[in-house]
Amino acid sequence: MEVAPGVHRITRGVTNFYVIEDRGRLTLVDAGTPKDWDTLVSALGSLGRTIRDLDTVVLTHAHSDHVGFAERARTTAPAVVRVHELDAAVATGAEPAKNESSAIRYLFRPAFYRTAVSLLRRGAGKIVPVVEVSSFADGERLDVPGAPRAIHAPGHTPGCCALFLEDRRALLSGDVLATWNALTGRLGPQIMPSGLNIDSDQALNSLSALEGIEADVLLPGHGEPWTDGVPEALRRARAAGRS
Repeated sequence: MEVAPGVHRITRGVTNFYVIEDRGRLTLVDAGTPKDWDTLVSALGSLGRTIRDLDTVVLTHAHSDHVGFAERARTTAPAVVRVHELDAAVATGAEPAKNESSAIRYLFRPAFYRTAVSLLRRGAGKIVPVVEVSSFADGERLDVPGAPRAIHAPGHTPGCCALFLEDRRALLSGDVLATWNALTGRLGPQIMPSGLNIDSDQALNSLSALEGIEADVLLPGHGEPWTDGVPEALRRARAAGRS
């Protein structure tokens, strides 16, 4: 589904990833789960593209449901895989930081089971390491198709980022700002739940990095696109607080 000019959303219902078209070349933002590879290939075919048109995979952060098939894309396309410098070690196989709370508190939530079963079935029980990555820093405009600007907003992970496509007025928020809570099922703009964050207070504070962004659509890693403006999304996320 085209969700912004030349930006296409691909999803199996739990995690979103996005294809950006630019002058015949493609950037993939996040790489879903390992078993989403065939979904990507099919989606590219529907656009009249093949995996050989993929130039770069940009990861918004290093979690298993976003790193997904990045290594396969790196070797098959072949594509360069890029990630913020603070998440580069985890993307290549280092042990991730411990989340601030346990998942036990979500055991009575149906969304917890939907998410857990979906991700485990699709091979996202742990990260498939990317053998080689190229890192980027906060504020960097990436020299990749679409030329997104990286906005570092830690708290979900140390290197968690959003990506702003200024000329297309689209903000790919990754897990900095979601519109569906993967563990509670709550809808609407919000940070990720504490059971998936290293520091929820930091994640809330990091929302300030998105202030002043003029985007017609916000494209999250989890949930539906948001079209009521970034300021309103930030207001609702702050009001929702931790979960």
